[in-house]
Amino acid sequence: MSTAGISTARAPVRERRARPARDDAANQFLDAIIAGNRRRAFEVVDAALHGGMDIRALYLEVFQPALREVGRLWQQNRVTVADEHLATAITQAAMARLYERLFASAVGTGPLMVAACAEGERHEVGLRMVCDILELEGWDTVFLGAAVPTPDLVRLVCEREPQVVALSASIGPNVPRVEEAIRAIRHGCGGSRPVIVVGGRPFAADPELGPRLGADLTATDAAQAAERLKERFAA
Repeated sequence: MSTAGISTARAPVRERRARPARDDAANQFLDAIIAGNRRRAFEVVDAALHGGMDIRALYLEVFQPALREVGRLWQQNRVTVADEHLATAITQAAMARLYERLFASAVGTGPLMVAACAEGERHEVGLRMVCDILELEGWDTVFLGAAVPTPDLVRLVCEREPQVVALSASIGPNVPRVEEAIRAIRHGCGGSRPVIVVGGRPFAADPELGPRLGADLTATDAAQAAERLKERFAA
């Protein structure tokens, strides 16, 4: 990773005025993942936990904004693809540590959700956040990860009969694969009709895109996805 890339990306963080502890944690975590410093990133997370921050706040107020900023810097050519991948990998490792500590013994008794990135889609961390946040609320989730072939997804949905299927695409070229998956689920699972929620950058940019593809719900981020699904199943 180039020294120039680090200094350019860090400057906006240092120049920001003092903020509450949660914002400080977000800034420190961002600095760590941009620098590719996994040890430091873990230290920031541990300090936030010891300071009383809960896992939902870590996900939504530290990890999510940090990754958004990394994505913005990548779009501006201020960090490389390798830098972005490393930042994402460190965040996923931090999430895995939290899952091992706080989720491993939990048993979901709420609705079942199957979550998958569209075929060809490699960005999975946002969808993983949705799953983890809903598990905190007592849901049972099956996270299939990146680039799930549509026939395999449909087969699993038909077998498990989840109440919800969550699909994600981060770039426009993968949107047709989301539509393909929605149609295949609707036509391939007999009487089962799960609620289908979609998310990712194309859906955030165009709120009507999801309904046009046949989805029931659209979310702009992990927090909104979790809230809309909880509202849907509140009864």
